[in-house]
Amino acid sequence: MTTRRRRVLAISALKGGVGKTTTAVNLAAAAARAGRRTLLVDADPQGSVGTSLGLPPEARGLAAWLAKDAAFDASVVRAARESLDVLPTGERLLDVEDLFREKGREKRRTRLAKRFEALDDEGYEVVILDCPPAASLLLENIYHLADELILPAKLDFLSLPALEKTRLFAKEANAHREKPIHIDGVLPTFYDLRTAVSTELLETLRERFTKILSPIRINVALAEAPSVGKTIFEFDGSSRGAVDYALLAEDLRLV
Repeated sequence: MTTRRRRVLAISALKGGVGKTTTAVNLAAAAARAGRRTLLVDADPQGSVGTSLGLPPEARGLAAWLAKDAAFDASVVRAARESLDVLPTGERLLDVEDLFREKGREKRRTRLAKRFEALDDEGYEVVILDCPPAASLLLENIYHLADELILPAKLDFLSLPALEKTRLFAKEANAHREKPIHIDGVLPTFYDLRTAVSTELLETLRERFTKILSPIRINVALAEAPSVGKTIFEFDGSSRGAVDYALLAEDLRLV
Protein backbone atom coordinates (compact mmCIF):
# COMPACT_ATOMS: atom_id res chain seq x y z
CA MET A 1 0.00 0.00 0.00
CA THR A 2 1.32 3.45 -0.98
CA THR A 3 1.29 6.18 1.65
CA ARG A 4 0.55 9.67 0.39
CA ARG A 5 2.98 12.42 1.27
CA ARG A 6 1.54 14.85 3.80
CA ARG A 7 0.83 18.23 2.27
CA VAL A 8 1.14 21.37 4.38
CA LEU A 9 -0.54 24.43 2.90
CA ALA A 10 -0.44 27.96 4.32
CA ILE A 11 -3.21 30.42 3.43
CA SER A 12 -1.56 33.79 3.81
CA ALA A 13 -2.18 37.48 3.12
CA LEU A 14 -0.63 40.49 4.82
CA LYS A 15 -4.04 42.14 4.91
CA GLY A 16 -7.31 41.32 6.60
CA GLY A 17 -10.69 40.97 4.96
CA VAL A 18 -9.51 39.13 1.85
CA GLY A 19 -11.17 35.76 2.51
CA LYS A 20 -8.17 34.08 4.12
CA THR A 21 -10.05 32.25 6.88
CA THR A 22 -12.96 31.43 4.57
CA THR A 23 -10.49 29.82 2.19
CA ALA A 24 -8.70 27.85 4.92
CA VAL A 25 -11.95 26.54 6.42
CA ASN A 26 -13.58 25.52 3.15
CA LEU A 27 -10.49 23.99 1.57
CA ALA A 28 -9.98 21.90 4.72
CA ALA A 29 -13.66 20.93 4.63
CA ALA A 30 -13.41 19.93 0.97
CA ALA A 31 -10.37 17.75 1.62
CA ALA A 32 -12.05 16.11 4.63
CA ARG A 33 -15.27 15.52 2.68
CA ALA A 34 -13.17 13.64 0.12
CA GLY A 35 -12.00 11.33 2.91
CA ARG A 36 -8.53 12.80 3.35
CA ARG A 37 -7.49 12.98 7.00
CA THR A 38 -7.10 16.72 7.52
CA LEU A 39 -5.82 19.05 10.23
CA LEU A 40 -6.93 22.69 10.14
CA VAL A 41 -4.67 24.96 12.20
CA ASP A 42 -5.78 28.41 13.31
CA ALA A 43 -2.53 30.35 13.53
CA ASP A 44 -4.28 33.73 13.35
CA PRO A 45 -4.54 35.32 16.83
CA GLN A 46 -8.05 36.55 15.91
CA GLY A 47 -9.22 32.93 16.22
CA SER A 48 -11.86 33.03 13.50
CA VAL A 49 -11.56 29.39 12.44
CA GLY A 50 -13.27 28.06 15.57
CA THR A 51 -16.05 30.62 15.23
CA SER A 52 -16.54 29.74 11.57
CA LEU A 53 -17.02 26.09 12.48
CA GLY A 54 -19.24 26.71 15.50
CA LEU A 55 -16.68 25.44 18.00
CA PRO A 56 -16.77 26.63 21.62
CA PRO A 57 -13.93 28.94 22.74
CA GLU A 58 -10.85 26.88 23.52
CA ALA A 59 -8.34 27.97 26.17
CA ARG A 60 -5.70 25.52 25.03
CA GLY A 61 -5.29 25.00 21.31
CA LEU A 62 -2.19 26.01 19.35
CA ALA A 63 -0.91 28.45 21.96
CA ALA A 64 -0.85 25.90 24.79
CA TRP A 65 0.58 23.16 22.57
CA LEU A 66 3.42 25.36 21.32
CA ALA A 67 4.19 26.45 24.87
CA LYS A 68 4.16 22.77 25.95
CA ASP A 69 1.51 23.60 28.53
CA ALA A 70 -0.77 20.94 27.05
CA ALA A 71 -0.37 17.79 24.99
CA PHE A 72 -1.64 17.70 21.42
CA ASP A 73 -4.56 15.48 22.40
CA ALA A 74 -5.65 18.07 24.95
CA SER A 75 -5.25 20.93 22.47
CA VAL A 76 -6.87 19.63 19.29
CA VAL A 77 -10.60 19.32 18.59
CA ARG A 78 -10.97 15.80 17.27
CA ALA A 79 -13.51 15.12 14.53
CA ALA A 80 -14.85 18.67 14.34
CA ARG A 81 -16.21 17.21 11.12
CA GLU A 82 -15.70 13.72 9.71
CA SER A 83 -11.98 13.33 8.82
CA LEU A 84 -11.32 16.88 10.05
CA ASP A 85 -9.43 17.79 13.23
CA VAL A 86 -9.06 21.44 14.23
CA LEU A 87 -6.26 23.01 16.24
CA PRO A 88 -7.80 26.32 17.38
CA THR A 89 -5.81 29.39 18.33
CA GLY A 90 -6.29 29.12 22.07
CA GLU A 91 -5.50 31.96 24.44
CA ARG A 92 -2.56 34.36 24.12
CA LEU A 93 -1.12 33.10 20.86
CA LEU A 94 0.76 36.37 20.41
CA ASP A 95 2.56 35.75 23.73
CA VAL A 96 3.86 32.45 22.37
CA GLU A 97 6.10 34.37 19.97
CA ASP A 98 8.34 35.11 22.94
CA LEU A 99 9.14 31.39 23.04
CA PHE A 100 10.54 31.63 19.51
CA ARG A 101 13.06 34.29 20.48
CA GLU A 102 15.92 31.91 21.15
CA LYS A 103 19.55 32.51 20.48
CA GLY A 104 20.40 31.68 16.92
CA ARG A 105 18.33 32.74 13.95
CA GLU A 106 17.87 29.18 12.71
CA LYS A 107 16.33 28.00 16.00
CA ARG A 108 13.97 30.97 16.03
CA ARG A 109 12.47 30.21 12.62
CA THR A 110 12.25 26.42 13.01
CA ARG A 111 10.52 26.14 16.40
CA LEU A 112 7.08 25.49 14.90
CA ALA A 113 8.37 22.92 12.41
CA LYS A 114 10.06 21.01 15.21
CA ARG A 115 6.81 20.87 17.18
CA PHE A 116 4.99 19.52 14.14
CA GLU A 117 7.47 16.66 13.86
CA ALA A 118 5.58 15.16 16.82
CA LEU A 119 2.51 14.78 14.58
CA ASP A 120 4.11 12.37 12.14
CA ASP A 121 2.19 9.48 13.71
CA GLU A 122 -1.18 11.21 13.47
CA GLY A 123 -1.61 10.20 9.85
CA TYR A 124 -2.69 13.57 8.50
CA GLU A 125 -2.67 13.73 4.71
CA VAL A 126 -3.45 17.44 4.58
CA VAL A 127 -2.53 20.23 7.00
CA ILE A 128 -3.96 23.69 6.29
CA LEU A 129 -2.84 26.74 8.26
CA ASP A 130 -4.81 29.97 8.53
CA CYS A 131 -1.96 32.47 8.87
CA PRO A 132 -1.77 35.72 10.85
CA PRO A 133 -2.37 38.81 8.68
CA ALA A 134 0.84 40.55 9.73
CA ALA A 135 4.53 39.88 9.19
CA SER A 136 5.86 38.32 12.38
CA LEU A 137 8.16 35.67 13.77
CA LEU A 138 5.13 33.36 13.96
CA LEU A 139 4.47 33.84 10.24
CA GLU A 140 8.15 33.24 9.50
CA ASN A 141 7.87 29.94 11.39
CA ILE A 142 4.77 28.99 9.38
CA TYR A 143 6.56 29.72 6.10
CA HIS A 144 9.36 27.44 7.23
CA LEU A 145 6.91 24.66 8.08
CA ALA A 146 4.64 24.81 5.02
CA ASP A 147 5.35 23.20 1.67
CA GLU A 148 2.80 25.22 -0.27
CA LEU A 149 1.43 28.75 -0.18
CA ILE A 150 -1.89 30.16 -1.37
CA LEU A 151 -2.21 33.95 -1.57
CA PRO A 152 -5.82 35.21 -1.36
CA ALA A 153 -6.30 38.65 -2.89
CA LYS A 154 -9.56 40.56 -2.70
CA LEU A 155 -10.31 42.20 -6.02
CA ASP A 156 -9.88 45.77 -4.87
CA PHE A 157 -6.97 48.14 -5.34
CA LEU A 158 -5.89 48.06 -1.69
CA SER A 159 -5.12 44.35 -1.94
CA LEU A 160 -2.40 44.73 -4.55
CA PRO A 161 0.29 46.32 -2.31
CA ALA A 162 -0.41 43.75 0.41
CA LEU A 163 -0.11 40.95 -2.13
CA GLU A 164 3.30 42.23 -3.21
CA LYS A 165 4.42 42.39 0.42
CA THR A 166 3.25 38.82 1.04
CA ARG A 167 5.14 37.59 -1.99
CA LEU A 168 8.27 39.42 -0.82
CA PHE A 169 7.94 37.86 2.65
CA ALA A 170 7.78 34.43 1.02
CA LYS A 171 10.85 35.23 -1.09
CA GLU A 172 12.78 36.22 2.03
CA ALA A 173 11.68 33.01 3.77
CA ASN A 174 12.90 30.96 0.82
CA ALA A 175 16.42 32.26 1.34
CA HIS A 176 16.54 30.15 4.53
CA ARG A 177 14.88 26.98 3.23
CA GLU A 178 16.55 23.98 1.66
CA LYS A 179 13.67 23.76 -0.82
CA PRO A 180 11.65 26.88 -1.74
CA ILE A 181 8.06 27.01 -0.58
CA HIS A 182 5.87 26.35 -3.60
CA ILE A 183 3.39 29.13 -4.36
CA ASP A 184 0.30 27.34 -5.65
CA GLY A 185 -0.99 30.68 -6.86
CA VAL A 186 -2.76 33.92 -6.17
CA LEU A 187 -6.42 33.34 -5.33
CA PRO A 188 -8.71 36.20 -6.46
CA THR A 189 -11.60 36.57 -4.01
CA PHE A 190 -14.81 38.64 -3.93
CA TYR A 191 -14.99 38.45 -7.72
CA ASP A 192 -18.07 40.41 -8.83
CA LEU A 193 -18.96 39.72 -12.45
CA ARG A 194 -21.21 42.79 -12.46
CA THR A 195 -18.43 45.31 -11.91
CA ALA A 196 -15.72 46.53 -14.26
CA VAL A 197 -13.25 46.95 -11.39
CA SER A 198 -13.27 43.21 -10.62
CA THR A 199 -12.52 42.34 -14.24
CA GLU A 200 -9.84 45.04 -14.47
CA LEU A 201 -8.08 43.90 -11.30
CA LEU A 202 -8.26 40.26 -12.33
CA GLU A 203 -6.47 41.17 -15.56
CA THR A 204 -3.90 43.13 -13.55
CA LEU A 205 -3.20 40.07 -11.40
CA ARG A 206 -2.79 37.93 -14.50
CA GLU A 207 -0.26 40.41 -15.88
CA ARG A 208 1.79 40.60 -12.66
CA PHE A 209 1.72 37.01 -11.41
CA THR A 210 2.51 33.72 -13.10
CA LYS A 211 -0.11 31.53 -11.46
CA ILE A 212 -3.67 32.74 -10.90
CA LEU A 213 -6.13 30.30 -9.38
CA SER A 214 -9.81 30.22 -10.36
CA PRO A 215 -11.55 33.22 -8.73
CA ILE A 216 -13.93 32.87 -5.80
CA ARG A 217 -17.06 34.77 -6.75
CA ILE A 218 -18.75 37.14 -4.33
CA ASN A 219 -21.50 35.17 -2.65
CA VAL A 220 -23.89 35.97 0.20
CA ALA A 221 -23.81 32.35 1.37
CA LEU A 222 -20.05 32.59 2.01
CA ALA A 223 -20.66 35.56 4.29
CA GLU A 224 -23.57 33.93 6.10
CA ALA A 225 -22.16 30.44 6.69
CA PRO A 226 -19.69 31.39 9.50
CA SER A 227 -22.47 33.17 11.42
CA VAL A 228 -24.14 29.80 11.99
CA GLY A 229 -20.90 27.84 12.40
CA LYS A 230 -21.09 25.99 9.10
CA THR A 231 -18.82 25.41 6.13
CA ILE A 232 -20.16 26.54 2.78
CA PHE A 233 -20.86 22.91 1.86
CA GLU A 234 -23.04 22.45 4.94
CA PHE A 235 -24.74 25.82 4.64
CA ASP A 236 -25.61 25.76 0.93
CA GLY A 237 -23.95 23.07 -1.13
CA SER A 238 -25.46 24.40 -4.36
CA SER A 239 -24.26 27.99 -3.90
CA ARG A 240 -21.64 29.67 -6.06
CA GLY A 241 -19.30 29.67 -3.08
CA ALA A 242 -19.59 25.90 -2.65
CA VAL A 243 -19.04 25.35 -6.37
CA ASP A 244 -16.01 27.65 -6.44
CA TYR A 245 -14.31 26.10 -3.41
CA ALA A 246 -15.01 22.57 -4.65
CA LEU A 247 -13.36 23.47 -7.97
CA LEU A 248 -10.43 25.07 -6.17
CA ALA A 249 -9.89 21.97 -4.03
CA GLU A 250 -9.96 19.88 -7.18
CA ASP A 251 -7.48 22.14 -8.95
CA LEU A 252 -5.15 21.89 -5.96
CA ARG A 253 -5.54 18.09 -5.95
CA LEU A 254 -6.91 18.06 -2.43
CA VAL A 255 -9.83 15.83 -3.40
